[in-house]
Amino acid sequence: MPTTAVIIAGTIASAVGSGVSAYGSYQQGKAQRRMAERNAKIAESRAAGAARDGRIMSNASRRQSERLKSRQRALYAKSGVTSAGSPLIIQAEQAAQAEMQPLDIERNAENQAQAQRQQAELDRMQGKSAYRAGLYGAGSTLLQGAGDVATGIEAYNEAKN
Repeated sequence: MPTTAVIIAGTIASAVGSGVSAYGSYQQGKAQRRMAERNAKIAESRAAGAARDGRIMSNASRRQSERLKSRQRALYAKSGVTSAGSPLIIQAEQAAQAEMQPLDIERNAENQAQAQRQQAELDRMQGKSAYRAGLYGAGSTLLQGAGDVATGIEAYNEAKN
């Protein structure tokens, strides 16, 4: 009879252990998914910040260029130079050059923002994958536990006879 009690106790312990292990796998997957979602939100926040900073810096660059053009026009007028001919060509070239810097700033900011949005998407994909892995791990553990319980029941039945 003690053999039967040991078999029953072992079978129950195996079932409980499998359940606890399965629950742990499931919870781990959920925790990793939550962490990945948090990281994704941080990346999205960084993307928004990069875009906002790019607009601010671009606008500041344009204001600085406008101040420089105004100063040059004032200096030309003070020295008696007209806005025709060479001075006009120089001003046009400087204006084109001055607009390139804000455009470069905007492009770089958009590239940074896009990289952060891609990171957010990657984080979410990793979170979903971790969650699925937790579910599969839990399922696998439960199946293994069911097999162990079946083996224990078979051993009990053999010991009874």
